[in-house]
Amino acid sequence: MPFDQEALAQKYQLTKHRIISSTQIASRTTTIVSKLTHPATEGEKPVIVALTAEARVASKLISVVEIAKRDLASKGGECFQYTALSSRIGEVPRERKVKGGGRAVNQPGEDDGGADEEGDGDFQTMPDPMGVMKKRNTPVMTIYLSSVAVKELRVAYGEQRQS
Repeated sequence: MPFDQEALAQKYQLTKHRIISSTQIASRTTTIVSKLTHPATEGEKPVIVALTAEARVASKLISVVEIAKRDLASKGGECFQYTALSSRIGEVPRERKVKGGGRAVNQPGEDDGGADEEGDGDFQTMPDPMGVMKKRNTPVMTIYLSSVAVKELRVAYGEQRQS
């Protein structure tokens, strides 16, 4: 069951960021630290920063989070981390399978049991019934950072405190 972020956004100021391969680590880290070090005044909701990345760039996500946590610790701030793993269905190109041997079935020179050569062009290849794209589950990692403890996230994902 996926976590309900809309319910979380009612109690907290939820800021979402997506990490991709071209994301600059330094700029993203600066953004996170500035959001989490801004003290919440009376009547303001506490800030939660949600960072999301697909599996191929999860290492960059982890680097951004760890650098931000170290920076927050050096400034005397407290940080709570909640890590969620999920998946999303996406389409990827289907790989064409090439038969080994380099020759198509029943090419001239192959022993075809004495069949006559007249009907070679009678058949055509059918298009792939599965299409050019295939659906795959892609792992997704989401890390929530907050300067206050968040009960809903702790229950759903566990809590990691900065020491």
